[in-house]
Amino acid sequence: MSTWLANKCIGTGREGYGALLAEACFTISRLSAHWAAMSTKTTSFICVPLNLLPSERKAMQDPNTSPEDYAQALYEEKQKIRERILNKSNLEIIDEDAERATEDKAMVLSRALGSDLNINAFALNFRYSDGTLNDDVEEANYLNRRVVETLSVDSSEDDPTKIPFFLTSTEFEHKLYGDCARHFKKRLGLAQDEVSLFVLRNVLMTPFPTEGNFIDKMVCRKLNETKENHHSFIMQDGSDRIYLVNRSMFHLASRRRQVIASANIDEKSLNAYRDAKNNNPAEGFFLSTAQKEDISKTTLSDGAFEAVITSKSGKTIAQNVKVTSFTALKDRTLNSKYRDHAYPSGHMPFYLYGTPSSLHIDHMLLLAPNIQLSASNITLSTDPPIPAASFKSGCILYLHGVQESAMQPFLPTSQLVGGQGPTSASNFFFQAGKRSKVSVFEDRYGVNAGGPGLGDVDYGKRLGTGDMVLGKEKGEIWVDSEGVNRDPFKRPSQTAKWKEEFAKIGRELE
Repeated sequence: MSTWLANKCIGTGREGYGALLAEACFTISRLSAHWAAMSTKTTSFICVPLNLLPSERKAMQDPNTSPEDYAQALYEEKQKIRERILNKSNLEIIDEDAERATEDKAMVLSRALGSDLNINAFALNFRYSDGTLNDDVEEANYLNRRVVETLSVDSSEDDPTKIPFFLTSTEFEHKLYGDCARHFKKRLGLAQDEVSLFVLRNVLMTPFPTEGNFIDKMVCRKLNETKENHHSFIMQDGSDRIYLVNRSMFHLASRRRQVIASANIDEKSLNAYRDAKNNNPAEGFFLSTAQKEDISKTTLSDGAFEAVITSKSGKTIAQNVKVTSFTALKDRTLNSKYRDHAYPSGHMPFYLYGTPSSLHIDHMLLLAPNIQLSASNITLSTDPPIPAASFKSGCILYLHGVQESAMQPFLPTSQLVGGQGPTSASNFFFQAGKRSKVSVFEDRYGVNAGGPGLGDVDYGKRLGTGDMVLGKEKGEIWVDSEGVNRDPFKRPSQTAKWKEEFAKIGRELE
């Protein structure tokens, strides 16, 4: 009955549902015009529709088109869209078209934009402060996810009446979209890797035209800039120098590096640190930069800076610490295009460094999410013994009997080191005094090498095989499965606190 009534009232002909469909097609093309011309040469982001613009299709058909001519044609076409379609009423477009030749009409251009369905797909990428485009797919994905979170209802705390415009999303998986995904990444200025591309969609839910610019200001992820920042290092006491392990963060560009360095600190601060460590061997200690530093520049030279030493509990041990001879053993970017495509299988890889009398390890962060595992003053017994010179630049240690691929992603830190049952500290493989079977290999790559494949070794050049015993004090062990994966810019959820509280109650009742 309802179908009959709707058809009777609206009509199934050209003046009925035909008119509604025509309005829907016109509205989706007007939305397409916004996505096509939203960004300029000076905006901090670019917006690229999935459907090619006419100038892009023409350039693809002509192999002799130079990059300069292509860029100019694209610029002129976007400018034409802004002048003739954006911020124009429907009547203004029709009236102005009356004086133009058919091939030059705004309506003809409008029909060539976007999808022939009621769905427009597009994606955003951002520019750094120097104007260069980000080429990291994961970073672009992050930006697009934040836009969707802002312009959709993804939490029980969201108020739909306060969201001005709704977007949905999809992912272009490499194995499913292949050349389509690669070409779209290229148009966005992104690396041609196998990381899935997060794509935005607007779905037309009304056939009636909507005037004006729907999104005046898009949300840009300014944190992607690799700028100076405060850095915190796990301290590992060496027989000759202090070793420092950067507390990495995958979601903060200035800390998206795995850095292991050796350094000297002034005698007064060194004595204060060692006294505190001797008085409380179960406590861990951090060295943090007093000022914001660009860690990538600091590690390229014989760096010097001021720092503060604090305990894990937050107590200040020494201030105005003079750090000198800050020298990187490993300084490797953790950007997505340099990561492996799968977690290690059959072992867990670590960097091994120090001196024969003072050896330390730090887990290799080859894929995200991950866990930071560091240990100082380990005991290593191998056959044959590892030459002292190999430790100076760092080796790769494989921890056997630990299936990293099966364990990732790890539980929260508190459950790994302080839980009950199978997740209790007594069952966790990385704790003080634990003995493990290991193999040691040369690190074939340089200090600043980028992946993927940094954990791959030449089994024919194995340095030794034997046993490793972690340090006997809790303060010599660092386990963190949360901080390294934390997103400092993610919207906090109030309901998450209650979910965690209920989960905690459930674990206690088990």
